[in-house]
Amino acid sequence: MGVEIDLAESLDHALDLLGAADPEVRPVAGATDMVLRLHAGRVKARRLVSIADVPELSFIQSDRKEVRFGAGTLLSDLLANEEFCAEYGCAAESLRQFASPQIRNRATVGGNVGNASPAADMVPPLIALGAELTLGSKTRGMRTVRLEDVFLGFGKTTIGPDELIIEVTVPRRASWFQAFAKFGSRSANVIAVVNMALCLDLEGTRIRQARVAYGSAAPRPLRAREVEQFLTGRELGDATVREVEEVVRQAVSPIDDVRGSARYKRRLAINATQDALSAAFKQVAR
Repeated sequence: MGVEIDLAESLDHALDLLGAADPEVRPVAGATDMVLRLHAGRVKARRLVSIADVPELSFIQSDRKEVRFGAGTLLSDLLANEEFCAEYGCAAESLRQFASPQIRNRATVGGNVGNASPAADMVPPLIALGAELTLGSKTRGMRTVRLEDVFLGFGKTTIGPDELIIEVTVPRRASWFQAFAKFGSRSANVIAVVNMALCLDLEGTRIRQARVAYGSAAPRPLRAREVEQFLTGRELGDATVREVEEVVRQAVSPIDDVRGSARYKRRLAINATQDALSAAFKQVAR
């Protein structure tokens, strides 16, 4: 049986088309991942709602406290936005390593989040930065959720079938140290074996607050609160870099798969965290 496609002309129209809360009616924008999943039989859909031309979903706006961008914003547009890249270095770096220019010109923020892949490149930086999603429904209205609370497992989220990701809101973090690392079988157009984002609010060499997130290190994108608690209040230096190893080892729970063994992925997560902490120390110790 073929898949029907409805073209949404506005946000209200898109929410109308999703309003029946049918799990086999799915929104798509760039469809860079959805088409592959449909062909592979990993997703069931009888109808797709194209939101690619919905003007209300494509924007980048900012004020003194936060930056907001629509779920339909192309990844290439985010990467081309100087304010976004200056404010969110770890997210910008994840975009530079995201697939290929051709895919970045089609893929959207909402798609990378909504697919709920543990390996999604933008998700760990956005979690580490404290991002929130605004979700919309014709019947339930709007609600705001923390990004880290959206994911249930591979391809599964708390987003209802009648809901649409409207926008992403990220607090200002320009004063924080930020790092992103991605490991793959090659340097471009590759799914991450492991990725990691770390954000530190520093007072000299003292860590006032830490936020850490990993991809491909658990069944869903992982905010590593144990690692954050260990780092908060500590001094950057050799002892912290050395001692964080065991904390990360206990925090992540990767599995063996075609991209690498659980042991290998755990080692990558540890190395990425230690490298980021070393880089932070070098930056503040200059």
